[in-house]
Amino acid sequence: MKKALLIILGLVLAGLVLLPFLWTLATSLKPLSEVGKYPPEWISPHLTLRPYRDMFFYLPFTTYTLNSLIVAFSAMLLTLAIGSLAAFAFARFQFKGRGLILIVFLLSQMLPGASIIIPLFQLMQKVGLYDTRLGLVLVHTALLLPFVIWLLYGFFQTIPREVEEAALIDGCTRMQALRLVILPLALPGLGATALFAFLGSWNEFFFALLLSSSDSTRTIPVGIGLFVGEYLGIWNQMAAAAVLFSLPPLLIFLLARKTFVTGLMAGAAK
Repeated sequence: MKKALLIILGLVLAGLVLLPFLWTLATSLKPLSEVGKYPPEWISPHLTLRPYRDMFFYLPFTTYTLNSLIVAFSAMLLTLAIGSLAAFAFARFQFKGRGLILIVFLLSQMLPGASIIIPLFQLMQKVGLYDTRLGLVLVHTALLLPFVIWLLYGFFQTIPREVEEAALIDGCTRMQALRLVILPLALPGLGATALFAFLGSWNEFFFALLLSSSDSTRTIPVGIGLFVGEYLGIWNQMAAAAVLFSLPPLLIFLLARKTFVTGLMAGAAK
């Protein structure tokens, strides 16, 4: 009886989580004239895929998708490269101010984006990175680094020091031990962290909106907002764009779910 109740509760919670996505999917298959229909209908009698076609004509959504992929993957790789080195140093070395720096990293995640956008905007303009993909990559990397360092710091601490010391005795340098021994052992944690970093950059809207002003650099979250104008909202095309926007993270998660779950369990064990 208890197991059946838990299953029912799980199904109810899953339904509540999926409900907004299912409504978005249903809206993306409706003609615009039926989107605001009252009472609303889940399944339109005139189902159509035209919103998925028209969204690419109304806005350069192919460019937005390419921008999002480039920025998200670049920020993920750069964050992992820098974050793994920093996290390894924090996990293995004792130095003055180590604990304070980690706390500062943690506190930095509590700052609202609006508190730093003005100096960041001015900096991007001064160095010529405003309205560029590189500028977005660097900003997303800076935003994600504290979280990535904290996450990888926990994973590296789960790896016994004796493994690294054995590699050093065998003649490896510290960097060789990291590259050949530590990183392969931390692969599940790196996979989980990479997925979090990708999603963090892929979903970011605030800085992408304020640091880009042309279609050549806008990402998908910013592009979706452009479907709503002053006098008209093209809601079915916006819903179609939102559905397509959710597909890459979903596919990545399905392909890497074992690594992701293993990484989370390793972090939880720590």
